[in-house]
Amino acid sequence: MMKFILIAIVLFLAFQINVILGCAAVVIALCFILYWNIPFFYARSGNKAFSEGNQKKAVELYEKAYKTGRASADTMLTYGILLLRNAKPQEAVTVFNLIVMNASYKNEIKNKAKQYRSLAYYKLGNTEDALEDAEAVFESYKNTLGYSLLGYLKIALNKPIDEIYAFCKEAYEYNSDDRDICDNMAVACIRSGELDKAKEIVDEMIEKFPTFTEAYYHGAVVSLKSGDREKAKELINLIDEKCKRTYLTTVSEEEIESLKKELNGESTND
Repeated sequence: MMKFILIAIVLFLAFQINVILGCAAVVIALCFILYWNIPFFYARSGNKAFSEGNQKKAVELYEKAYKTGRASADTMLTYGILLLRNAKPQEAVTVFNLIVMNASYKNEIKNKAKQYRSLAYYKLGNTEDALEDAEAVFESYKNTLGYSLLGYLKIALNKPIDEIYAFCKEAYEYNSDDRDICDNMAVACIRSGELDKAKEIVDEMIEKFPTFTEAYYHGAVVSLKSGDREKAKELINLIDEKCKRTYLTTVSEEEIESLKKELNGESTND
């Protein structure tokens, strides 16, 4: 905003001197505004590419915005998230670090960067750093992302089931409309033996989020544990039909294939 106020003052003074100087100042000002907003135009085009399903092009456009050195904090955060979604966790960490270390950025954007950085750390195998980041932010910045992320990390790192269940229940009470929080709660119920509650949650997830891989996988697990093998087979096979897995899908291809083999009576020791 201060830049535009200064431009307006300069233009006013230039026209006070003479019209030609004022017109020249307008041209220079327009060029400056265009130059300064190039990252915004790249980011907007990147958003359009992402909405059309072209993640590769979206990453390329956001990279151009980032490399101008003038990208906003929000643009940098989105670029980092896109890198993470496209299996580039180390590059994502670099971007998130730049956000975290920038003294001029607000704490909210820094906290979001730390949360996504913790997920990148986990993908890189730095589990302790991942958990430390997530817990540190959560102490002062509780939001849906923080609940879903920390719940996922507690599950992935096999924390005690009492700790997992209590946290996931708190998260579920905080926001039961978030699919990742719901999935964490379903896993907590499965691990604690509350299969009826787990089934209730996965059934609701499948209805609300019909392309969510984790809902079908954990639905199959619940059905198998409940003795309904045919339902488990139906759900696990719907993953290939309805879902598109990504780098951030929390259920691995190996887990899906292993469960398929188990349900088909095949050996899982190949």
